[in-house]
Amino acid sequence: MKTPLPSQENLLARLDRIPLIKPIVRLLILLACVWLAEAFDIGIVGPVMAVLKSAWHLSVADQAWLGISSTLGVVLGMIPAGMLADRIGRRRVVIVGILVFSVITVLGSLAQSLSQLLIIRFLAGLGEGAVLPLPYLYLAEFVHTKRRAVSVGIANGVLTAAYLLPNLVGSYAIHTYASSMAWRLPFLLGAIPLFLVAPLYLWLPESPRYLIKKGRILEVDSLVTRLEDAARLPHDTSLVNPRAAAALSLERAEETRLIHVLRRPFLTRGLITTGQLTGALILFYILLVYGPTLLVTRGFGTGTAVLLTGIMMAIAGIGSIIQGLLSDRFGRKAILSIYFSLAAVGCVLFAASVNWWITALAAFLSSFFGLGVFPVSKLLVAEQFPTHLRGMGVYLSEMSARSVSGIITLAFLPFALAQFGSSVIFIAIAVILIAFMIPVWLAGRETARISVEEAGATSLAALAREMEGNRMKVQPMP
Repeated sequence: MKTPLPSQENLLARLDRIPLIKPIVRLLILLACVWLAEAFDIGIVGPVMAVLKSAWHLSVADQAWLGISSTLGVVLGMIPAGMLADRIGRRRVVIVGILVFSVITVLGSLAQSLSQLLIIRFLAGLGEGAVLPLPYLYLAEFVHTKRRAVSVGIANGVLTAAYLLPNLVGSYAIHTYASSMAWRLPFLLGAIPLFLVAPLYLWLPESPRYLIKKGRILEVDSLVTRLEDAARLPHDTSLVNPRAAAALSLERAEETRLIHVLRRPFLTRGLITTGQLTGALILFYILLVYGPTLLVTRGFGTGTAVLLTGIMMAIAGIGSIIQGLLSDRFGRKAILSIYFSLAAVGCVLFAASVNWWITALAAFLSSFFGLGVFPVSKLLVAEQFPTHLRGMGVYLSEMSARSVSGIITLAFLPFALAQFGSSVIFIAIAVILIAFMIPVWLAGRETARISVEEAGATSLAALAREMEGNRMKVQPMP
């Protein structure tokens, strides 16, 4: 007689108890490599701009367009990618996205004019936009309930620290080659991520929660069984998390259309979490793209400024890992508030710095806490939505946040710098960080230490009613 398949509720409960065993660590490494490739491709804009500003005599407007070209592609690439991630799976979108941005980035080394380079960076951004949010989705849907943030923190730490690589390459190229070649080297090295495609194809699994939504229960059962064997856990087919099961029941009755993301309660949650992500990304983009330029205005040489910007990214990687550890223990909202507040202090010190040690302290605070804020900042977004809306919700949030931070902000920043100077810019960033953090602290949902099904449930009241209904169903008849 054929053994019946376990229920969805049982498989999810068993998945949520899997510790950080070798297969999960391998998943973390693969996703970290994805972010490594992404970071290098996005991060080359700063070093390239530092060289081309003088080599091609770029105007303020030219610098603005170079700064926003790839981000514009990222934003527009997220629109179809979010729908595809929910339709054809997370795995396929990751692999195709890496292929697209790697091949197109190499073509950037052949550009003969600014217009050609802008088009190439825009097209590469389309692939980057498809890939960028997916590791957060994977880790939110795959990893143990009590280890989500630390897992994201470790992988995101690699992503943030990886922004050191384009700055190292840029610094080396500036000191080694003539300007006509120095800006081309980072683009040529953009082919390296192509070597990642084969390992991803062979070893990156599809998200089990996505597979469940598509009715592919047999594949999930096989995956969970393998993970339990590796963790030496029993195959307990009776295990169920009542709260997650109730959330799953609610989810089955909900719509899957994009418009549902734009209705309460998901609209309110999305606005709150997208706000704080926007603030974090404004600081990130300004330091990533204009960090070397800002440091040059404070007396550093071009090569040194590029290298120091990269070191700030490495410091941020450490901050990311520590944030993940702390938020799993003390909660998302508390740790996020501390990070945003100290990052704001760093920005104020940047504005007021008159000597090297104040600049160094400002750089540490704004990088460790400001650039290191993303594990919880982005995970919090992913935890606001049920599985069938998570892809669309995350991509819509990323698209909105990057439109404001990576397009509008970067477009006006060169003009603002010329008009007001860098001190006013850093004061404005500090105000933005605090302003966008307040709604999270006052009205945001705490999602630490609960399953993603519970975190994404329509409401706690609806969840309680569903649990009570499930309890009544299993009571024996009098």
